[in-house]
Amino acid sequence: MENNILMKGKFKIKTYNKGILIRETNWIENLIVAGSNNGLGVIAKRMIGDFSNDIEITTAEIGDGDTAPALSDTSLENPIFTGILRANQSTTSTVVTLEFFIASDNLPNGDYKEFGLRAGTQLFTRALIDPIYTKSANEDTSIEYQITLANQ
Repeated sequence: MENNILMKGKFKIKTYNKGILIRETNWIENLIVAGSNNGLGVIAKRMIGDFSNDIEITTAEIGDGDTAPALSDTSLENPIFTGILRANQSTTSTVVTLEFFIASDNLPNGDYKEFGLRAGTQLFTRALIDPIYTKSANEDTSIEYQITLANQ
């Protein structure tokens, strides 16, 4: 018997005005980076007892870079707002769901093209936001991120 485990991520962005949902993106597929000190590489190290890097996803970040993600990425191309703390989290046996909330006053109005998650100081995921997310005045932003483990 053989298992081919696949780890993949996806996220969607919800926009609120005065607590009322005004728009929501479709799910956007995400690249989980695979360098030796981030993403999949850190998980693999943990499996052999190397606990030098944290795998708990602690923060998110959003930016306006538009270079395609690569497995070796260690940061967003141009982060605009970093250190976004988890607002909520849940898990099943195969899916981890993380939610991040950004109040309108904390995120400048503008166009956002990239999103990432960090485990401590290490980049865990990076994705281009497609279509581009435009944040306007008096809009709060919520990002729901899911990491799924599945047989390939």
